[in-house]
Formats: sequence, structure tokens, C-alpha cells
Amino acid sequence: MKLNVLAVAVITAFAVGSANAAVPETWTVGAAAGWSHAFDHSFPGSALGIDLDGQTYIESYDYDKNGYGIKLYGEYNFTDWFGLGLGYNYIGGQSASVTYTPPVFWSPFIKTKGSIHANIAEVYGKFAYSFDNTGSDVFFKVGPTGNWASAGEGSDFKLGAVAGIGAQWAITPNFALRGGYDYFYNVARDDGVRLDEGLLYVGFQYTFGGPSKPAPAKKVRTSQTHTLDAGVLFPFDSAKLSAEGQNAVATVVQSANGYENAEFEVYGHTDRIGSDAYNNTLSQKRADAVSAELQNNGVTPKVSEGKGKANPVTGDKCNGVKGRKAVIDCLAPDRRVEIVVTGETTQNN
Repeated sequence: MKLNVLAVAVITAFAVGSANAAVPETWTVGAAAGWSHAFDHSFPGSALGIDLDGQTYIESYDYDKNGYGIKLYGEYNFTDWFGLGLGYNYIGGQSASVTYTPPVFWSPFIKTKGSIHANIAEVYGKFAYSFDNTGSDVFFKVGPTGNWASAGEGSDFKLGAVAGIGAQWAITPNFALRGGYDYFYNVARDDGVRLDEGLLYVGFQYTFGGPSKPAPAKKVRTSQTHTLDAGVLFPFDSAKLSAEGQNAVATVVQSANGYENAEFEVYGHTDRIGSDAYNNTLSQKRADAVSAELQNNGVTPKVSEGKGKANPVTGDKCNGVKGRKAVIDCLAPDRRVEIVVTGETTQNN
């Protein structure tokens, strides 16, 4: 690949941005550049040769091992610790030269030099350890590679492998900075001489996708009215709370546990039998008795009010009923204490 084409690709990738790769079910694309260094194995320093005229000469080898590298990659992150990646690496800026010299030091010599280029395609598994919930992590990668290397004209293909370590820092939920070191094995091989490459790089990446985020919960303020039968709470014509009434009040308090910032209002009601003054007093005493029991359960009512016989629920239902006992029984629903609980609940959108 031509260097200018690679430069355009890198600039484009950098413009797209960067991202965190440690978020599950996400895609990451990125680009990086850095310093490359070649590692030659069994590469001789010199050798003897004989030319067509039968002259003996010495071949001296020199290798410029430092160069540059450009990396493009894409990854799918299955979890916050494992993903699969596909990458392309271009190694350039390295060269090898051969000097041909006769044994006599003053004789002329011939020197040739060729540039070394490597195109490396990689498939790898990426194992990460996250240290926040936005994608910052340290990681290790390993996998096979396909390597095309050339010196001067022509190229040669070899299968190899890559192992690397690195880290990435999430700048935003989508952009991240990545740095690392990759070691590419068997980039080139000829006559028992093996060439490996190391690439120290830094770059940017962009992450997209991921599981859909639930809509934020919304706080809703609601009210619930608990109507307690005065016949359960008190003996007839009394404002002293019974044991059964105490249990009823405790049950109301427990039912309000699902509310946040709960507020309690207590309203006492009587039937229509008796004078207004008497019923107002009785209903206030009953409201206060229930309020006191609420306080015994750790709740301070916002309101404690007796409404007397002003708000009957029976309406004219009992108008035709004969006999005092029958009327008392018919008006039983009017004799009540209402506890209004108001508070906030969480509602998902």
C-alpha cells in the first residue's frame, strides 16, 4: 500500500474519533501510529562469495532496524473483558544494505540498499481488565497474522502471530485514547533467517452500539386513602383506641414503606346522630387518638382534624330506616377515621 494512501486512511480514522472498548456489546474502530523495530534472528554479519570471474569477495550486511508503523483496527466487545479484533498494520522506514568488497582493502566495492516494507493482517482475541464503567482498561491480545514483506522489489507471504499488551483511557462515553505494544512473529523468513517486528503505538478510537439504555425513572407523587372503621378502632361512642385499632394503624404505616418522603393526614368522621358540637369533639378526639398511635409508630402526621358529621358516605341511604339500633347499624360507614398517605413513587418510562 502506498504511504500517501495509508496517511489518508489514518487521518480519516482519526477524524472519526475514539472510544472505549470495554463496554459490552459494542463495536470499536480506531487508528494508531508509532515506532517500529525489527528483530532479526540468525542474520549473519558477513559472508564469503565468488563472482563469475572466480574472484573472492566479502558480503557485509547492514540493517537499519528502526522505522515507523501505522495501525487500523476494528473490534467487537462481547463483554467488558473479552472481544475479537481484526487489524491491518503497515511497517515502513526500515532498510537493509549489502556491501561487496574484495579481500584487499583498497579495492573498489559495490554497495546496494533496499527498503523493507511489511503489510500485516491480524485476527486476535482481546482480554481486558476494566478499571471503570466507561471503557478504560488494560488488555492483552493474541492471534494469527498474515504477513506480506518486501525488500526492494517483490514480496513474500508468511503466516505468523501477534501478541500485544496495552491500555486505553475513555475520554468520553464514545472516545478513548489507546496505547500499546505489539510483537509480530515471522513477518519474513528466508534461508533460515527470520524477521520479527515490534510496534510501539498510540492512537484514538471510537466505540458505538451497545445494549439499549433503559429510560430514566421518574418520580411521581401519589396519594392513598386508608378508611378505618370506627367500630374496629374504638368502642361505640368512645375515643380510646382498641388493641385491634392499634394493629390497624400499624398496618397503614407499613403499607407506606413504598413511598419516599411520605406525609400523613388524619381526619375523624362521625355519623349524624347527636349534635354538631358533640360530633365535632368526638371526631377530633378520634383523629388525635389515631395521630398519637401513628407517632408511636414513628410517624408525625401533618394534619389531625375532626370533621364531625359533615362528610357522610351513606348519603340518604338510611333515611327510611326505622328503629334506633337499625339506624345506628345503617350509619356505621359514616363512623370512620381516614388516613391519607401522600408520597413519591418511582415510575419507569
